[in-house]
Amino acid sequence: MLVHFTRSKMTRTALSAFTALSIFWVSHIRAEEKDQLSYPELGITTSLLIIHPSIGYWWGRTGLRFTGMYLKKDHHEFHLNIGYGLYDSEKVQHSINLLTSWVAGSDPGADYKYGATGIAYSINYKGFFLEIGLSRPWRDDVGNLAHDPVVPSGYWGYIHRFRNE
Repeated sequence: MLVHFTRSKMTRTALSAFTALSIFWVSHIRAEEKDQLSYPELGITTSLLIIHPSIGYWWGRTGLRFTGMYLKKDHHEFHLNIGYGLYDSEKVQHSINLLTSWVAGSDPGADYKYGATGIAYSINYKGFFLEIGLSRPWRDDVGNLAHDPVVPSGYWGYIHRFRNE
């Protein structure tokens, strides 16, 4: 009983400390940010399947990005992101994105062709870009995702943000 009480007290203390530090960190970040800018972005990204161009635009904290490439009928990939910027400065941008993807391709031993929608986190540090997330398939033309409630999604590359500061 004493062990359970001590563990729950330690958990409450750790969660309280984490919450206080998170509030302090967010308020510190907000103080560093300047006025929200509107700007375009352009880059090259990849997701293991294919290298594709990326184009987007940010209006303050809200952004839209389209990434994709069509090589042939059974080998293409498209992503559409609607993002909310958590932090945006000259060097770094953090955002949470609603991601919709359409992917067709193959790996050794598996073909796939599916559409999926999910949520992803992205970071852009001096142009170097990484996005990771999970998506729920809403269309599976091949049928090999029947037992997968979610699939990993994301890509990385270089996206230049044309900010005027």
